[in-house]
This record gives sequence, structure tokens and C-alpha cells, in this order.
Amino acid sequence: MGWLGLDDTDHLGGGCTTLTMHRLLASLPHGVQLIGDPSLVRLYPMAKARTRGNAALSAELNVHIDPDAWLAWLESYWSSTIEPLAGQCTASTHAARPQVPSDPGLVWYESKPSEEFYRKAVRKEVVLDDGPAPAWSKGGTGKIGAMAAVAWSGHATTWEGIAWRDESKQSRRLDEEALRALDRDERLFACRDPRQGRGLLAPRGASPVLCGIRGTERSAVADAMQTLLTAEGTEPASGQRVFRTNQGSGDHLRPPIQATIESVDVIQGGHVALRTDRGTWLAFAPSGLIREVASRLCPGDVVQGLGLQSTKPGREGLHLEALQHLSGPLRNLRRPTCPACRKRMKSAGKGQGLRCTNCDHTDDDRWVGDEVVPSGWVQPPLDRRRHLAPDMSTWKPEPLLDRNNAPTSS
Repeated sequence: MGWLGLDDTDHLGGGCTTLTMHRLLASLPHGVQLIGDPSLVRLYPMAKARTRGNAALSAELNVHIDPDAWLAWLESYWSSTIEPLAGQCTASTHAARPQVPSDPGLVWYESKPSEEFYRKAVRKEVVLDDGPAPAWSKGGTGKIGAMAAVAWSGHATTWEGIAWRDESKQSRRLDEEALRALDRDERLFACRDPRQGRGLLAPRGASPVLCGIRGTERSAVADAMQTLLTAEGTEPASGQRVFRTNQGSGDHLRPPIQATIESVDVIQGGHVALRTDRGTWLAFAPSGLIREVASRLCPGDVVQGLGLQSTKPGREGLHLEALQHLSGPLRNLRRPTCPACRKRMKSAGKGQGLRCTNCDHTDDDRWVGDEVVPSGWVQPPLDRRRHLAPDMSTWKPEPLLDRNNAPTSS
């Protein structure tokens, strides 16, 4: 028994690590069997050399052949099939971030490493030397993700069924009636964007993936794959497989931070910068309700935020993935109405309280207003969330970070 990890054969021109792992597992020599489902593990979303989906793969295997013969097979498969995938790089047509050439890594462990390295790799930038030493490995920086995928314990598991297509430049064809049936299954998630009525199962651009269906139960995902792939309006798939995943786990997020708003600024691009007593928080324009709630905040408001810290020039701060408005000063301040005639009272002059101009009733100088209604957690639209983003309506975040120990943004 052992664990195999793979990462970084992705590139925007059609490279796909899930397909590479699928083909490897389909090619295993006689005497080596897959145990259960392989794992698809999303890692730190801000990693400098991240791939398109920033996912690595791992699989638990039963090896009933001579250990030297197994390692020889891995060497041969690496040299003939995976190593040639290195150095592929395709520029993005819609994103400014420079693309990094593929640098595959393949690792083999005879005993499962501690989850500690996964926890690091999903929350921050790590280097190769940080990882647990494998029994055998080949390749470059892809070994980092491969190690982390093996180290993932499988807690908070969700599932994704992925189907691949033969190379084609044609638009993907998925049966609309079958898609509507999938929308009604509450065990599936991130299938369709309700704002636009657009399916989220098929990637855009050059990718061999035909579709990916995510869910909280394996049986639901497997059944949905069968429903969609056998439907009349769906194009033929060249292969399919179910993966267990950490998608929707929120593992990349640290506990929420509670802060008080000091100022609110709309910056270039329509984004909202919240200056707080815990640093700068950024609500980006595509984040939907997060930006909407952020734009209505005012000094003195108490909020909680979840997100990742960035040091990118011009975008320094906490990049919000969830936000909730807890309390704050009264809104729509106004003078109270006269208790005698119900007319709005006015100031009688400095230090002279309030006076009703209709009946001369007097009162103490004060303002009334609308109480803040807590917003609850708000998140970006489905098509703008990270793969790791949890559903805040059901997810239970860790306790608030202690103010004295919590990191703050600049």
C-alpha cells in the first residue's frame, strides 16, 4: 500500500492534471490497484506559480508487485508520458497575471505523511523543502502540490465527477433538460449561476474537460454524471471519473476577523476599500453582495470578514470572500417628532434643546434614526467564488481570531 501524488501539468492551451492522473490510473500495471477514489485537492489560491484551478491529485494504491519493479514502472511512465508535459505555457486572453510554464511533479509515499504540510500549503506559500520527504519522486515544483495532495486527510470531503472530451475547438454540448434536472438536486452544488441562468459545469477555453459535477454525496455525483452523459443532447465523453475533494471546505481561510470601520472609499475599478482598525479590507466589484454591503458601511460600524491577505502592490489588504455587518451607528439621523402634534421638531439654538415650531413644545436636544439590521454573512455569486469557498449558510468558521494575535492587513 502507498500513496501517489501528481501536480502541475496544467496550462491554458489544454493541459489538464486531472486527465493526466486519470490516464495514469488507467495504465497501472497488473498487480497495482486503486483503493477508493483519487483525491482532487485545491491549494493556496494566491500561490505565485498556481495553475488554472490550483488543484493537485493523489491516489491510494495497493501494490502487489515487487517494489523495485513498481518503482521501475513509475520511472518509465514518468519519462515517457509525464516529463514531456513540462515547459508548456499559454498566455491568458483575459487575465493580466503572467502564466508559469508547467513543471510536473510525481511523488510516491509508502506511508501517509502528516496533514501538517497540507494545512500549510492550503493557507500560504510553501517551498519544496517544507514538504515531507517521499520514498520516490521526479520532477519540479509540481512536487509541492503532489506532496500536499497526499498529505490531505480527506476530512470535510465533497465529491466531483469529471468527464473529458476528445480534442475539439467546438463549444461543449451538454443536454439542457438534464442540466435542469441536476439543478433540482440539493446534494449538488455550484451547478448553475441563478443570476444569469448559466451553467457552471463546463469550463471555458481550451481544456479537455467536458464537465465537472460537484456534490456533498458521492452517490449523487455518480448518478448526476450518468444522467448528464447519457442524455441525448450531451456530446460523447472520452472518459470519466469521480474524485473526492476539499472543495467547499474553507480550509484556506483563517478564523474571521472582527473590526470597526474607520472609512469607506470607492477606488479605481469600482472596488470598495474599507479602512478598519484591523487594516485595509477590499471588496472587489465582481463580489456582488460583498461589495454592495461594503459600500453602505460607515465609520463606527462593526463587521466581520473572511478572506486572504495580499501584499500585491495596489491591492494590499484582506481580499474579502465573506463579510457580515454586525452593528453600528444609527442611520438616517433626524430630529424626533413632537409628542403633542407629531410635527418634526427643530433645534431651538445652541444649548437650548429642541422646539416644535407648530405648538412650542420643547425637548432635550437629541437625534433619532434607524437601527442597523445585521446582514448575516454575504458571499460573491457562485461563479465568482473560489473552489475552496464554503457555503456560509451551513459552514461553521473557527472562533474569532484574538485581537492581540491576529494578523492585520496594511
